[in-house]
Amino acid sequence: MYMKRRKGDTLIEVAFAIGIFSLVAITVVAVISASTSAAQASLETTLTREDIDSQAEALRFIHDSYVNGIQSAKTGDNKYENLWKRIEDLAYNDGDTYPSDYPELGSQSIKKYDITACSSLYNGGSGLRNLVNNPGDKAPFVLNVRKLSSTDPSQVIIRGPSNAAFQPASTYPRILYSSNESLYSQVTDGSIISRVEGLYIIAVKGSAKVVTNGSVDTKPAYYDFYIRSCWMPVNSDRASTISTLVRLYDPTIIPH
Repeated sequence: MYMKRRKGDTLIEVAFAIGIFSLVAITVVAVISASTSAAQASLETTLTREDIDSQAEALRFIHDSYVNGIQSAKTGDNKYENLWKRIEDLAYNDGDTYPSDYPELGSQSIKKYDITACSSLYNGGSGLRNLVNNPGDKAPFVLNVRKLSSTDPSQVIIRGPSNAAFQPASTYPRILYSSNESLYSQVTDGSIISRVEGLYIIAVKGSAKVVTNGSVDTKPAYYDFYIRSCWMPVNSDRASTISTLVRLYDPTIIPH
């Protein structure tokens, strides 16, 4: 019985088909990877902004509570005074520059935030969390928003110097609340800050001329709070930064 011979694909045709399939597959994988990275970056940005907004609202709450206490007719009713005054103590002067602990930042103003890598801020043991060269009591800090009702500065204000809780962001900027300081994991009902990753506040005080007993003096009249974040996004060799500024005025100072 006679069988009809069928023509098969040539080696060139097979190679061409495999090449087209590979090109399509690579394109699809690249699109999926880019979409995943974009979604991850969007999520990180959203979560970071939530923590920044939380810190901003905490600052406004403490300030407003302090102002309300001043305006109250009752004496000794200003329970947020000590907390606000402690925050004032942490403020840098308007002309302060980064100390020598920050060789990557040079001598630029502490108000500037021009960095390309988070390591510029977390320079080993002499970086953000340990500003040993700063005069006085100035320091970066964050606020424990879960303990605002206590009005105890030691419970609410988490400072940078010598505090190992301040670390670069392992994923994205965040504040970890736990049941104890050595537990480096988020606990829903935790009220102790055990770790602060890639997030901090720098306060800078601005002066104005005021009249005191008939003479004009220069005194701190307002405080600018720079709430900053820094982290390395997925598939990126450049740091992402988000910052905001909150200005709050001293109600006891009347500018001239």
